[in-house]
Amino acid sequence: MELFDEELCAEPWKAGICTEPPLNLPVIPEASVEIIRKATGRVFSEQKIPVLIGGDHSVSIGALHAAAEHFGPIDILQMDAHSDLRDTYQGTRFSHACVMRRAWQLGNVIQAGIRSMSRKEWEFLDACGRYPVFSRDMLADMERCTDKIAGMLTGRPLYITIDVDCMDPSVMPATGTPEPGGISWTQLLQVLRVVTGKADVIGFDVVELAPIPGIHYPEFTVARLIYRLMGYIACQPRSSGMAGLASK
Repeated sequence: MELFDEELCAEPWKAGICTEPPLNLPVIPEASVEIIRKATGRVFSEQKIPVLIGGDHSVSIGALHAAAEHFGPIDILQMDAHSDLRDTYQGTRFSHACVMRRAWQLGNVIQAGIRSMSRKEWEFLDACGRYPVFSRDMLADMERCTDKIAGMLTGRPLYITIDVDCMDPSVMPATGTPEPGGISWTQLLQVLRVVTGKADVIGFDVVELAPIPGIHYPEFTVARLIYRLMGYIACQPRSSGMAGLASK
């Protein structure tokens, strides 16, 4: 992967990227959340931007709690095929299917690219009166939906969580629960480009890559996505006093 970004005409790595060893996470979900919360909180305390690369989407729970502890109520943009709003799943409240339910009280949740949910998740959203920007609507009118997503930002610090299954399986087949009808690479970048220009991004994660033996382009796609988003952030003026990029 080239370190020069042809869209930004810049080399985002020059902002500073510190790659730390993978965290040693236990099988117990609650314990993993706490380890991730502490590690992410340390990065925030150093006034850097944590970037989490996860397999399971549950890694976001600890990071989001650390962000809320450090900044108070935040904006949270979730790019995902699934709403992830179950209260419990497979005997735990800290499953990948419960991520955004745990995040709901931490700030303003903005969901985009959604195209799969359970009835109970829909009933939860309906009771709250807050609905996702569905993938079908993004495919029908991307400009309007991008403006809608940007308009849902409140001006608070923004954390972005990206489940790679937000993209269509034709673009991203290497994920645990692919769903047809997803957005494209270009459409995902359009959203990220706009929100990073309007919000102070304090951190992000990219999750749910599940490599397929013999097919390596999904890994390159995710690597470029992470690097491009780092570039969008690094090229924006910052108001929070944070500087530098850190990956975990």
